[in-house]
Amino acid sequence: MQMDGSSMIFPSSEALPQSPLPARPKEPHSPERELEQLRWARSRPVCPHCGFRHAYRLEGSQRVRFKCARCRKQYSARRGTVMERSNVPTAGWLTALRLFISAPGAGLPARIERATGVSYKTAWSMVQRMRAAPEDPLILGLRQTTPPPG
Repeated sequence: MQMDGSSMIFPSSEALPQSPLPARPKEPHSPERELEQLRWARSRPVCPHCGFRHAYRLEGSQRVRFKCARCRKQYSARRGTVMERSNVPTAGWLTALRLFISAPGAGLPARIERATGVSYKTAWSMVQRMRAAPEDPLILGLRQTTPPPG
């Protein structure tokens, strides 16, 4: 063993794991796919920049993105919704939206906090976004697919 400590700073390649990380399985019913179905149930993805209906699917990252065939700009299904520019995962947003539609009212941020695992402050901000956008395409889409409470 070397006394200068270089083996501690620069471990040999034998000490490092050689197996690559397993590929993330593509789930047919993932939250991203569900979001796309709610946004564009009867049509193809629409570019929010130019309105063109032909886009290429880019699936390299964690979130599915689209690239417009006309203007070549990238966008996601979150663009133009209450989810835009949010760090909350899509699954958490969909759970919060379902709670918002099924039982709006007092205590909603606390229920979202328990159901999604986000902080109360984040849940409160999510509720404020949902209340400020009653005509959001996701809220309208979920209202059409969710049976009325009761």
